[in-house]
Amino acid sequence: MIRILIVEDELIIANDLKDILESMDYEVLGIAKSYDVAKRILESEIPDIVLLDIQIEGSRDGIELAQLIKQKFQIPFVFISSHTDKATLERAKDCQPNGFLVKPFEDDDVRVAVELALSNFSKEQNAGLDEDHAGFVMNDSLFIRQKNLSVKVKYDEIMYASADANYCTLYLSDKKYVLRSTLKELEQKLSDRRFFRSHKSFLINLNNLTAVHSEYLCIGDEELPIGREQQSWLMKQINKI
Repeated sequence: MIRILIVEDELIIANDLKDILESMDYEVLGIAKSYDVAKRILESEIPDIVLLDIQIEGSRDGIELAQLIKQKFQIPFVFISSHTDKATLERAKDCQPNGFLVKPFEDDDVRVAVELALSNFSKEQNAGLDEDHAGFVMNDSLFIRQKNLSVKVKYDEIMYASADANYCTLYLSDKKYVLRSTLKELEQKLSDRRFFRSHKSFLINLNNLTAVHSEYLCIGDEELPIGREQQSWLMKQINKI
């Protein structure tokens, strides 16, 4: 589930935004009224995205918080403001936000702002990764970014991956990683033949396949859905008696 931090000093608006987000199955990590409170939350638990008002309590405003997020935490953020004058917009643009939500807003405005911000941020990260590692390919592993660390994961360790909107979850035998990537983007990176798109929401490692049913397949103790066409193709490929 995608986790969101709200930074807003008007509690009526903050709680309204929280209700909207939770009705869309997002998890609200917390509500912060000031720069200092938001910083403490960010240092204890990193959200997937931050929605922050430009005008907040205290001596430091939302734009200063956005600069901190960009420099230290490197997660997407969306500005919320009723101030759309030229000076405010110029300061906001300098931070290169992933979105801008103007008060008063409707439910659909919030949904669009969050989904676009997550999608654009994911594309930026993937583009940057491709550029930084051009010409460097590992045929048996991929690196997963976790905060400021890139963790090496061997293909053999991967059991399967599942889709969650603009994110996906990679399951290993003993742990899992939430990735800022769509399942399609992950599939393109895992171009090894052992990985099979068994369903629109699942990518499996065929080396860890333990059983195939007409309506599902088994990866270890997990029963995962399989499409009819995918099941037919798979049964033609495997050796059976």
